[in-house]
Amino acid sequence: MTAVPSGSAPVWVIPADDAGDEDVDVLSLAGRQPPAGGCWLWVTAAEPRRGGEFTALALPGNRPLASGGDVLVHLAPSPGWETAGGTPVADVQVWAVVAGSLLLVAGWHATSLSQWPENVRIPVVFAQGVLRELQDHGADTGSREQVDVIAAAGSVPTAFPALPTRVSAAG
Repeated sequence: MTAVPSGSAPVWVIPADDAGDEDVDVLSLAGRQPPAGGCWLWVTAAEPRRGGEFTALALPGNRPLASGGDVLVHLAPSPGWETAGGTPVADVQVWAVVAGSLLLVAGWHATSLSQWPENVRIPVVFAQGVLRELQDHGADTGSREQVDVIAAAGSVPTAFPALPTRVSAAG
C-alpha cells in the first residue's frame, strides 16, 4: 500500500488483485483519508505499547481473502461526518477470522483520522493473543480455509463458532 499525492491530501492505493507486497507501518497511515470504498488491512505485527511496532498488509480491493487466525482492520470514510474543525473522519473496525467466520472485535464510528491507529492497537493485540492461545491449546481456527472478507462481513455470526480441537492420545 502506498500513499500518493492527489490534490491537497494523500490517498491510498489498494492493490486490485493481490495483497500488498510489503508490510506498511499502520501508524504512518494516521491522518490520511481512506479510499472511498474502504480498505481491509491484514495485521502482521502489533506490539501492545503505544508507538510500538504495528504493521499490516493491504488486502486486494476486488476480493479480499483471509484465513482463520488472521486479525483484520477495516477502515472506511464516514460519509457526512467530520470534526468540528472540518476534518474528515472514518469508521474503523477490528475483526478476527475464526473457523470460516468473521467476528467483530471492536468498532468506532466517525473516529479521528489521526487517532484511529492507536485506538485499534489494544483490540488488535487482544484478538491476536486470543487466537494464538486457542491455537496453542489445540483449537482449529481454520487457518487452511480462506474466507471472502466482504461476504463474511455482511453475515456476521451471532455467536462464536464452534471450534474443532485436535486431541492426541498423549494429551
